Amino acid sequence: MPLKPLVDALVQDRWPETLDWSGLGRRWQIKNARGVPLSFVAPGDPPPSALDFERRIYEHGEVETRPATWHDAFHACTWLTFPQAKARINALHIEDGLDDTPNRRSALRNALTLIDEGGLLIAFTDAEQERMLRGFAWHELFWQQRDAVRRSMDFVIFGHALYERALGMHHGATGRGVLIRVEPSYFQLHLADRLRLLDTRLCAVLDDTAALAAPGFLQPVPIKGIPGWAPENEREDYYFDTSQFRTGRRAGAAC
Repeated sequence: MPLKPLVDALVQDRWPETLDWSGLGRRWQIKNARGVPLSFVAPGDPPPSALDFERRIYEHGEVETRPATWHDAFHACTWLTFPQAKARINALHIEDGLDDTPNRRSALRNALTLIDEGGLLIAFTDAEQERMLRGFAWHELFWQQRDAVRRSMDFVIFGHALYERALGMHHGATGRGVLIRVEPSYFQLHLADRLRLLDTRLCAVLDDTAALAAPGFLQPVPIKGIPGWAPENEREDYYFDTSQFRTGRRAGAAC
C-alpha cells in the first residue's frame, strides 16, 4: 500500500535502473540531512562497509544500488517514500559511528539498523491497543478486536528487508514495530498525507536516541497475523500457533 504511488511513477516494463530512481529523487526533491540532492549510483568494488555506505550518502548524497535486486530496489523505495526519516537514520549512523570497525555497532546503531531493515510503523489511537501490542496479546488484538484494528490501526512497512520478506509472506516473518500514536482523524487522510505524517512522526521518534537505544523499545510483530495481510488469519485457530505468536518478549526476532 505505501509503495503504490511510487510504483505508479516508475517504469512498468522492466527493472528500474539508477537513472530511474535518481530521476524520481530529483522530481520529488529528495535530499539527505545536509541538503544534498539524492542520487542512486552503481555500487563500488569492493563493496563498502556498512558505515562507509552510509557515509557516502551523508557526504555526497549517493546511494549505492545494485541492479535488478529486490533488496536494493526496496531500499530505494523507502528513501523515496520516507525521505525525512531515512535522512535522519543516515545522519545518526554518521554521528554515532565513531568506531567503524566492520560489523561493530553501538546500541543506537543496532536499533537504527533494525528499523532500517525490518521496521514496521504502527499507527494506533488508544492506550488499550498499545497494551495489547506490548503484551503480545495477539489473539486478543488481532482476533477479538479485529474490527477495531481494521478501523483504528495502521501497519505500514518501513524496512526494506521486511518488504523483501513480505514478497512471499514467509511463515514467522516479524516486523520491528515502532508505535506511533495518532488522532482518529489520521484514518480520514489520503494515503499521501498519511505517509507524510508517519515520516514526520518517525523523525520525532528517532530524535529520542536514549529511548531508541533502550532494550525492548522495538515491538516484534508477526506480520502474517495482521488482519487482512494473509488469508490464513481469517481462522481463529491460526492465532494459536505459538511458533509465530509468542506470549512474551524475546530476543533476536527475525527481520
